[in-house]
Amino acid sequence: MYIMTKERALAQMRALTATQALATLVGWQSDPATRLLLRPPFSEWFYAASADLLLVPSIEPTRGDLAIVDRGMREARCDALVVKASSEGRRTLYIAYGQWGRQENVWCHGRRLWLSSHGKAWLVPDPHDSEDPHLSMQLTERRLQVASHPPARDDQEAIDGLDRADAFLAQLWGDR
Repeated sequence: MYIMTKERALAQMRALTATQALATLVGWQSDPATRLLLRPPFSEWFYAASADLLLVPSIEPTRGDLAIVDRGMREARCDALVVKASSEGRRTLYIAYGQWGRQENVWCHGRRLWLSSHGKAWLVPDPHDSEDPHLSMQLTERRLQVASHPPARDDQEAIDGLDRADAFLAQLWGDR
């Protein structure tokens, strides 16, 4: 159990608003009827039916959430995105993607939101910390699929896409 500090409350708000904004940006609709199907603590998560995906706002280190999220994925039998808003340094999102499997869930950590100049959203490897530097996914209304190629053609375009995503978040959070 945690003591709710002002910093934790702010981090919670950022994770929640970022998760909602990401869903809106991509076109995922949360299905309120699904909340009735999932038991606590999973019932507070968003379920995007078109992508068969749980969206989990988080303020804890992503890997610390995995045991709970794994249980939720097993119960819902679907994939998950754990969305963590940074609390220190540059304000950004760190995302872990969990792919549901019959035997076990497979996780991909160290993803960041990347936006194209046309507003298309992707999950790309964090250039500073990624266990799989070649795995990218375009976020669409449908199930997530690993892309055959990264969205950026060169290093500058990769940086620009991360900067656009961070500017989108800064505007959302009222940062300057």
